[in-house]
Amino acid sequence: MGRVERTYQVGDDVPTVVKQMTQETINLFEASAGQTGPSQFTDEETARETLGTTGTVASGRMSVTFAIEMLRKYFGGDVFNHTGMVDLRFLRPVRPGDTITFLGKVTDITREANGSKVSVEITVQNQKGDSTGAGKGGATVPNAYLPAEE
Repeated sequence: MGRVERTYQVGDDVPTVVKQMTQETINLFEASAGQTGPSQFTDEETARETLGTTGTVASGRMSVTFAIEMLRKYFGGDVFNHTGMVDLRFLRPVRPGDTITFLGKVTDITREANGSKVSVEITVQNQKGDSTGAGKGGATVPNAYLPAEE
């Protein structure tokens, strides 16, 4: 077996993913999910009536999608697509014009029969430094991707 390029250790930072939110990207995301009528995500008047806000908001599903993108890049599709998970809480609305940054840190590694579960703490911040989301994610990786036990 060749040298494994990926390794995971508690304390490792996951490379960040940064997204510039625009109304156009929100509309495209909603359309891809089959959303056809006006909603709080695509129409300011509906947002005002539904949420009492002065503008639209991005759906929480967008933040989940971006958190998945971050972890998929980190673990690789070959691992994350089979064993990955994300559980995200939405703390503050994401709006058009926001720049949101997804950060992750490895918090735990638990050896299991079929590999090791690598747990990642996920935080999401807007350009003001306000938390818009928080949660956890991870994947079960082959034990060859971990440093040798001492």
